[in-house]
Amino acid sequence: MQGMLATLVDELRSVGIGVSVGEHLDAAQVLSRISLRDRDVVRASLLTTLIKRAEHIDTFNLLFELATAQPLDAGGDLVATLSDDQLQETLRQALGDDDDHLLRLLADEYVRRYGGLEPGRPVAGVFANIAVAKAADLDGIRAALIESAEGPVDAEGLGGAGPGSGSGSGSGSGLSGSAGVRRRLAEARADRIVARLRSDLRAAVRRALVADRGAQAVRSTMRVELPEDMDIVTASATEQQAMAAAIGPLAQRLTYVLARLATHRKRTLSIRRTMQRAMGTGGVPFRLVTEPARPPRPEIVVLCDMSGSVAAFSRFTLDLLVALDARLNRLRVFSFIDGVAEISERVREARAVGRRLTAGEASRGAVRWSGGSDYGRVMREFAGEHAHHLSRRSVVLVVGDARTNYADPGLAAFEEIGRRAGRVYWLNPEPRRFWNEGDSVIGRYAPMCAQVRECRTLRQIADFVQSLTVGTPGVR
Repeated sequence: MQGMLATLVDELRSVGIGVSVGEHLDAAQVLSRISLRDRDVVRASLLTTLIKRAEHIDTFNLLFELATAQPLDAGGDLVATLSDDQLQETLRQALGDDDDHLLRLLADEYVRRYGGLEPGRPVAGVFANIAVAKAADLDGIRAALIESAEGPVDAEGLGGAGPGSGSGSGSGSGLSGSAGVRRRLAEARADRIVARLRSDLRAAVRRALVADRGAQAVRSTMRVELPEDMDIVTASATEQQAMAAAIGPLAQRLTYVLARLATHRKRTLSIRRTMQRAMGTGGVPFRLVTEPARPPRPEIVVLCDMSGSVAAFSRFTLDLLVALDARLNRLRVFSFIDGVAEISERVREARAVGRRLTAGEASRGAVRWSGGSDYGRVMREFAGEHAHHLSRRSVVLVVGDARTNYADPGLAAFEEIGRRAGRVYWLNPEPRRFWNEGDSVIGRYAPMCAQVRECRTLRQIADFVQSLTVGTPGVR
């Protein structure tokens, strides 16, 4: 078990989760004092000693599962003798009985039969997950669970007119509402069961891969990363969900860092307080008193490209900036494609109810003509209609790839925006090696910007916001 712990700690450090020597020793001591037969107890004990941030829990759970993957349990040979129809029927019965041990055996058998895994092949198991989920017929299981839960509802007549009523209208209305609630509860229960089964199947795929190639090799091919280090542009739907969940904790931590950095800013001498303090020493100012440091609160204007693959990066940038709006004096948000639309109120309304701004809401009003990116038209429209609101305290942040579809980039209008604003920054989610190739004109905008950055992850966005807020210089 100590060898497993050492492997787990190495894997945690390799993905960016800091584990000190003291924490490693604490975890080793914990393992010596608990029962090692219950994996859930071991998992919870190591989680509390090794993990310090909530957004790292999912990554820990995955690495723990890889490090503790076990071969097939006793009984696997019996399950292997079942026909395909018997296997499907047994799976549905196990879900109804909530039999964890049998579900594990069945998941392993589904992977063996339908996963299509080839020994020694360096794969992450993506296609195996798809094939196994299709063979298990998750949609059919969900429909069957809902249908079985709705059976008693129809038998009781909850959807009908109701007995003992003259017209049946009053009783029927109430019972119909009850049937709707019952159906929603049945759907929620079915969704939970199917999600658990999908998780069991994915765990079975990982166990098969670990048994074949080892935990470290599987971890490298699965590209296990922290949510803040995932590439936003190429992230899958699951990875985007993990990143969205990490924005809140990341914003809280960044706010704490910015508050601490503000206390170390240069302070000005307070003549009045220094002289008051000197009254106790005969008017001699033995101790100087400074004014409290005021943290900078920039007025930020954000221009977000909502076209194509850049839209996902723009939305995550918006989410993080909105989560930090307490540190900002004012935040105005504009989306653009081939037109400009201010979405500041939509962003605030979405945040007030605790949800993300959808892609449709973010891009509403930003399409005027063809729907393709037209930076020149956008810069001219923004300079003509909104640039007069900018001041020297304003910071303009452009988020986009600067691909103009070979149209006029509107350099004169962009220069006017930079002249009126205090500073202009540009975040480009495209890899730097593709800059200025094809219709990319980022090199023509760069001389008019205080800073141009390649930015593809939440961590890079947070680093940029931190440097912006504390006033540290950046590298173009």
